[in-house]
Amino acid sequence: MSTASSRPLSVLSLLLLVAAVLFAAPVAPAQGVCTGPDGLTGPCCAVVQPNLPPFPQVATGGLGICWNNCTVAATNNLRVVWNPPALTNCTSYTTNVTVFDGATGIALMAGPMVLDYTRTWDETDPAGIQHQVYRFTAKADLTSVLPAGMLPPCPMPRCLPPGGTQPTAFFYGYADYACDPTDPTAPFDPVLVLYHACDRFIHRPGFSDRPGTFHPTESYAIVAPHTAAQPFTPANTLAPGGVLTGEAIRDLPTGPICLAEEPVVSGDMIQAATGCVCNLSTATVHHTLRIFKGSTACVNPVGVPGGFASLAINFPVNPWYHLVTSSIGFWSTPGLYPGNERCWVDEGVFVHQSACTGDWAEIKYGGTTRAGWTPILPTPVPSNKFTDLADNYTAPLTGPFATPILGSIRPTEHLIYVNY
Repeated sequence: MSTASSRPLSVLSLLLLVAAVLFAAPVAPAQGVCTGPDGLTGPCCAVVQPNLPPFPQVATGGLGICWNNCTVAATNNLRVVWNPPALTNCTSYTTNVTVFDGATGIALMAGPMVLDYTRTWDETDPAGIQHQVYRFTAKADLTSVLPAGMLPPCPMPRCLPPGGTQPTAFFYGYADYACDPTDPTAPFDPVLVLYHACDRFIHRPGFSDRPGTFHPTESYAIVAPHTAAQPFTPANTLAPGGVLTGEAIRDLPTGPICLAEEPVVSGDMIQAATGCVCNLSTATVHHTLRIFKGSTACVNPVGVPGGFASLAINFPVNPWYHLVTSSIGFWSTPGLYPGNERCWVDEGVFVHQSACTGDWAEIKYGGTTRAGWTPILPTPVPSNKFTDLADNYTAPLTGPFATPILGSIRPTEHLIYVNY
């Protein structure tokens, strides 16, 4: 005889049960094993062997942020979980991320995430303890897993069901894993910032493989951590600029082979304008438009140095004026990673000139941070401003330029990471 306790669980009950288990028994943090230099320096175009630790699963509190006309319209507490990243290509990793509603524990979105490792550096916290930071660019294709009948809470984009028709929403940004070299038993401290832009950047017909009109004035973010101990505050602030003081570009060839990074020797990040590109208004500073260029110490076979330059092609008909940098906000607690750090996300069109693999036209995505703990850098020039970018569309500079050019995850082939 069937009883209440023996009946099969409904889908909604099952989701609630799984979420309750996750919330009641959070994933045990893995030890933060620091490995020192990442092994990616060497002669120009040389094959190198990366030296990176295994990166753990993460389960942490987060914040969903929704903007309308570049002004914060809503926030929502989240629980964000992603699996241990699996190495797939040189320093490119894949994982799966799930976003839960913080109040009910119901899963909202889930999908694959690509983490492209860019670089590592050391930072000193306010107590004088040194930590090693590993930074990644992040790209994710998130699908709605919302139970039928539930109204979508922030930060679910309107392009996803039940209101939208698209199978996935493309989010981009960056991730950090930080560890304490003095305490091998201490866990990694993670950060994840993901952003889904307004329609003109992600759903434009002819450009996108996810075309349509869904949220022309709205954009969305997922930020972790956001906890009682380390809260995150959304904010619209000017993105930084300055003369480049170091770091590199790097190729990601297909397969396990890694090429040495090309050190950046000159360049600039120039603040050109601020406003809201979603509605072409100057009323906010949600978007900072920055002109970004640099040259490297490596030269190609005919003596031309490597480098990169952001572009403005037919703006504002096309969405990008050089590097479009969206303000996300800042953390509040100095003593917990990442300290009082501010963060932004970036996207733009570039010419990328590799001394090793040629010249490319690309659309790049990534993140920018400023302040936080005090960085310890190989260059004597002090800097606490970092920008890390990975392409998500690449074509030879001379063409052809196949479409669509945006809308979902594509392979990463080139990285830029600088401080200034």
